[in-house]
Amino acid sequence: MTIIDTPYNTTSKISSLLSKGVKTVIRYYNFSNSSTLKDKRLELAEAEVLSANGLSIAVTFQQRQNQIDDFSELKGIAAGRQAYRYARDHIGQPAGSAIYFSVDFDANNSAINTNVQPYFKGVQQAFNEESAGNPQYRIGAYGSGLVCTILSDNNLIELTWLAMSRGFLGTKEALKSGRYHLSQLAPEAKLGGLDVDFNEINPAYSEFGEFTIATDSSVLHQNVQAVEQYRVVTRNRLNLRGGPGTNFNVIGSLHSGQIVFVKSINNGWASIDLEGDGKTDGFSSIDFLDLI
Repeated sequence: MTIIDTPYNTTSKISSLLSKGVKTVIRYYNFSNSSTLKDKRLELAEAEVLSANGLSIAVTFQQRQNQIDDFSELKGIAAGRQAYRYARDHIGQPAGSAIYFSVDFDANNSAINTNVQPYFKGVQQAFNEESAGNPQYRIGAYGSGLVCTILSDNNLIELTWLAMSRGFLGTKEALKSGRYHLSQLAPEAKLGGLDVDFNEINPAYSEFGEFTIATDSSVLHQNVQAVEQYRVVTRNRLNLRGGPGTNFNVIGSLHSGQIVFVKSINNGWASIDLEGDGKTDGFSSIDFLDLI
């Protein structure tokens, strides 16, 4: 089972992910996206496309959360409330699945005791408040072996996802003892032009809180070729024609380096979708387009 995590929208890469054997995509919930990661948060449309094409989803909540000041009981309550409501009301995440919360730094015992544990107590409180004491989502943690072990021992989480660094406190020990559900692998990688991390599931477990969502008939069985991305590789401009051949009129042009969606390729001509909305906007020679 190939499991990846990425802070980028995967909709345009579905075909590539499937061809590489990806089975699960781990994405993010948050309060808001940053200027550098503008599509970090999983949106419903992406979740629908992933599910319709047979890919399961796992999610982790992260709003920075890479230093001790990002953790307190009040911040945990706020994060838990946001994650629970977003999962339930926006994504339609099914009951019994999980929401992980990131602890993206090498927290020592002091930081765990004074900040991280209160944060997860706050998450638990928020889940209970949102569900009248009967949460439908399981809580997981992403972090070091020490973080995950302490949180698990104190019944603050059900699921553990070990961060990539084997130098983090307690991570080697957690791996050796099998006390984890997921393990992030080094190094970071590219897959179909997408920045990803690879992960592996502990063979002792059959699942880690992943899920799919229901999709309507307009999304189900979507033609994944409609979301393949290509880059224009001409010196100047590439003609966009009204049909698949030079006998058709030029109706526009594509500039060098432009990214477009290719719906299909026939006899050397690509059907071009400029907006990613599934509509054909014209045709161009595939000789001047490179798959991303």
